[in-house]
Amino acid sequence: MPVRSKKNKRPWIPERPKKEGYQRVRSMDEYHTARWTRESRAFRHENPLCVRCKEKGIIKEAEVVDHIIPAPICKDFWDKRNWQPLCKKCNTEKGNKDKKLIREYRHRNEVR
Repeated sequence: MPVRSKKNKRPWIPERPKKEGYQRVRSMDEYHTARWTRESRAFRHENPLCVRCKEKGIIKEAEVVDHIIPAPICKDFWDKRNWQPLCKKCNTEKGNKDKKLIREYRHRNEVR
């Protein structure tokens, strides 16, 4: 099967218009390192269950490692005492709440 370059677009598939005004902010560089991949995998191996689901009496596998105090706010990204295992659903819910905390934290530090 021939390799299709980006220049050879499929004319029967319309291009999606690019959204103006919104660009997702890239997460911290530490999340994109081999060290994070290795250490978070080891942490999940030692802590295989989602702590939030466990509190509700649900047994669910942890899929991600979350910073209890959001990484942009905490002083030490690599402090494992600030890590917790979460399933993707719980991580998304917590992440949405964390965004507000991070915005407020940045705003307070900008004003100074």
